[in-house]
Amino acid sequence: MNLRSAAFALAFASIATAGLASSPSNDFTLVGQSGKPVGKATYTIEKTKSGYKVHSRFEYRLSSDALPGTDPTKVSGGAGRTAEAQFSFEYNVDDNGNFLSGYTRDSATQTMTSMSPDKARANINISRLQAGVQQGSRTLGLPKPDFLVAPDFDPSSIQILLTTAAAHPHADNTYLLIVPSSPDRGPAANNDADYIILQADTTSPQGTLDGKPITLKHFILHYHVGQADVYTDPDGNLMEADMTPVHATYIRNKFTLTK
Repeated sequence: MNLRSAAFALAFASIATAGLASSPSNDFTLVGQSGKPVGKATYTIEKTKSGYKVHSRFEYRLSSDALPGTDPTKVSGGAGRTAEAQFSFEYNVDDNGNFLSGYTRDSATQTMTSMSPDKARANINISRLQAGVQQGSRTLGLPKPDFLVAPDFDPSSIQILLTTAAAHPHADNTYLLIVPSSPDRGPAANNDADYIILQADTTSPQGTLDGKPITLKHFILHYHVGQADVYTDPDGNLMEADMTPVHATYIRNKFTLTK
């Protein structure tokens, strides 16, 4: 596991959790570095007694026009190759945004990966099952007990991070994301533990949703390498996330950022 760390300050206004329920749909287009769509995503978030239950689906088609590891939206293995993936991700978090349990299912490879922290939250246990055959399990040590699992190309994890961080900000102003590896990244693939900076912008960017103007909130997620510019409506519903670390943008359907 690689540990990419950064110190940061957190200063942003509270996001209403009611916004999760009020959003009519959470359907997104995944746009690559070229500005062309590379996939799509959708999610539902259900409030539970102890936190949130999330159902997320995301799929993408990536090209191989870059060297391995230079662009996560490109596939290793030679020019002209493409890779398609269809993931579902079901997971539970507590009110603080801490990952409790969950699994991803890659329908392209028929692989299900289950993840759960131990009782002390000192390790996360990862087990893989492919086409009904156990592929083994492993345990990864965690640098801190509070963390959220955030796969690439999954807008739901960004929504959960913003919502829970606003309601229950961490005293040390740090947030830990576990980013599962992607098989399409080639030799550079690994599981990362990434401390991020969550910063609020005081400006009021503008956008349109279904042709109607809306005022937005702007947040910046500072990673060790690169950052993400994230935009929500006043109720906290994710509208767009410009994810520099994965060279992709998640854009809610019928939303346009007008600056």
